[in-house]
Amino acid sequence: MKSQKVIDTITLDKYNRFSYELLDFTPGIYNFFDGHEVQFMIVQPNDSLLFRLNTIEFDESLVFTGRGARENNYLMNLFLETEQEEDEKKILTISQLDPIPFEEKLNKIRDEKLAKLAKFKAKNETTALFDSVAEANINYSYYSRKEFYPFANYRKSEFDIFNSLPNDFYNYRKEIDYNNELLEYYPPYSKFLRFHVTNIAFQNHMEHSEDKEYDKYSVDYNLDKLKIIDSIVTNNEFQKNMLLHYNLMHYIDISKTPEGYDELFNFYKERCTNKKWRRRAEKMVNVYKRLSPGLKVPGVTILDKNENELNLTSLISKPTVIYFWSAKSKIQIVSAHKRAAFLHNKYPEVDFFAINVDSISYFEQNSLLNHYGIKNRSNEYRFKFPKKSREVLSIRPISKVFLVDENKRIVNPKANMFNIRFEQELLGILNREYLQVHALN
Repeated sequence: MKSQKVIDTITLDKYNRFSYELLDFTPGIYNFFDGHEVQFMIVQPNDSLLFRLNTIEFDESLVFTGRGARENNYLMNLFLETEQEEDEKKILTISQLDPIPFEEKLNKIRDEKLAKLAKFKAKNETTALFDSVAEANINYSYYSRKEFYPFANYRKSEFDIFNSLPNDFYNYRKEIDYNNELLEYYPPYSKFLRFHVTNIAFQNHMEHSEDKEYDKYSVDYNLDKLKIIDSIVTNNEFQKNMLLHYNLMHYIDISKTPEGYDELFNFYKERCTNKKWRRRAEKMVNVYKRLSPGLKVPGVTILDKNENELNLTSLISKPTVIYFWSAKSKIQIVSAHKRAAFLHNKYPEVDFFAINVDSISYFEQNSLLNHYGIKNRSNEYRFKFPKKSREVLSIRPISKVFLVDENKRIVNPKANMFNIRFEQELLGILNREYLQVHALN
């Protein structure tokens, strides 16, 4: 793929190999996708790249050889180094420091990477394309961490952090190109822009709002985000559409009620030129209006282990957690079932139902659960019409959970079993039910 457009799909031969030639192509950043994971590379004239990987350790196993390999291996190692810093929570740890020591630590990380890059360029004849991409990778990762710092520091409120920042903390913003076509699909750049918009919107919101703390659910704050995107991205249609779409969909995903959907969507649809994304956003708005707290959960058709057709609502007779899993998300299969078992043991008054969202048979479903050691399968189901049901219940991401009361009414259509507040939500339903029963008696 290039610029989010599929160039071709290539099948593996009997030796698990493939070959492909790019003719009359535009040099730049390309990516390849195996159905589960995606990775980026630069392709330039006269390159002859051979790369090897396995699908278990996709990123960690990827190695390039051939003409153009050194530069791509360098970028791959840079990606892994950045990923490791985040996996080890190194950045989160230093984000708990006060602004000046945080900046000193972060500068050291960036300077070390720039020094390595300078050493690599001294030993190898690099191209202008590589230089631009490598420097952007280092710099925009650095910028992202500075933009996210006020939200990552848990020792102080976002207001206090902003008020304590040195005046030159965000000086690099003067150099930002919001319409960079080379980087428009490149993750370090896209990630920076998302954090950047969040940060600037909050700073603007602080100036005209009476809010005393950061509220990510605020309609005004999220509208500020869309207005900022509209004002700073002027010449890059894709980048503007992408940021508008991401921020609208993010609000729809996290908001607790449909309040503000119409106001945000109306602003978005007047500025987003991608018709496909506009239709998708409108569909999501309408779906979540039907999934608002207090409304009854939709009665989609599910199948049990005996292939009996059941209405989802027929399962619900007491406080219920409905969670989902897919064969495409291996980690989630184990973690979701393990978490549900733990919570059910702790709150036996609550039912937990697991629904597979794939188009698979009971045999395939059972084999997967066997493979991952899931023992308790008394409340396992699958959709009869997977695609339609996923749309009706808006199952995105797969980790989302429905929390429903004994009257089949939605309490939270976007719950998260791993969130610290989830158990508080469970207790809230149980306490409400307890009070209702005793009031009747």
